[in-house]
Amino acid sequence: MHGDAALMLDGTILTLPPPLMHADATSSDEHAHPRLDAALKYIHLHLGEPLRLPLLARLSRLSVGRFVTVFRMTLGVTPHRYIYLKRIHRAQCLLGQGHPPALAAHECGFYDQSHLTRCLKSQCGMTPRQFQTAMKTAAAGAAHSRRVPISQVASGNSRSIG
Repeated sequence: MHGDAALMLDGTILTLPPPLMHADATSSDEHAHPRLDAALKYIHLHLGEPLRLPLLARLSRLSVGRFVTVFRMTLGVTPHRYIYLKRIHRAQCLLGQGHPPALAAHECGFYDQSHLTRCLKSQCGMTPRQFQTAMKTAAAGAAHSRRVPISQVASGNSRSIG
């Protein structure tokens, strides 16, 4: 998600807490606590795979309980929530690039397309197809130099509000 289209959908894409905004840019998250570096890199490299707390804790050289505590204190969310939000954001990126929802689901570690649909709808209020339509509408609006609030895009009312 880059450029004007991402800005046009700030109500949808910017649903992540500030430390989680850049799903593929690990450097901003990694500087928070040195013990988390290896776990964060592993999460980003293996987001499409099952991620288990014992492995992440072991990579951080911490017990599972201490890992969860340090993670939550450092990033403001639990490891489970962090992974969930990263998967949602990466799915948004793939969907915005025109990838089919089933592929986005597989690449981001969701069980299937239905699982992605439930999670995206819960997080953003849109299904994957609605999200893709909103992205196309936003991109077209950016090309015509007009802003369309995400509430209008999501509701299908994309006329200019001048």
